[in-house]
Amino acid sequence: MKFRLGVIVGFGAGYYFGAKAGRARYEQLRRLAGKVPRVAKLQAAADLARERFRPSEADGSPAVMVPPSPN
Repeated sequence: MKFRLGVIVGFGAGYYFGAKAGRARYEQLRRLAGKVPRVAKLQAAADLARERFRPSEADGSPAVMVPPSPN
């Protein structure tokens, strides 16, 4: 069931971002997405990411750097 939900969410996200090529459809989808109630945990995670990676005023680099991958 999780896999199916992931596929559906992935398809929806891909369709949403792919629709940016068609501005009218993109605006329609954006209005529709604005009507969906926000999930508190997801909103908190997005706010944390936004806060954590906000550029500093001095040089424009992120305030917190992501460590490099060990690979």
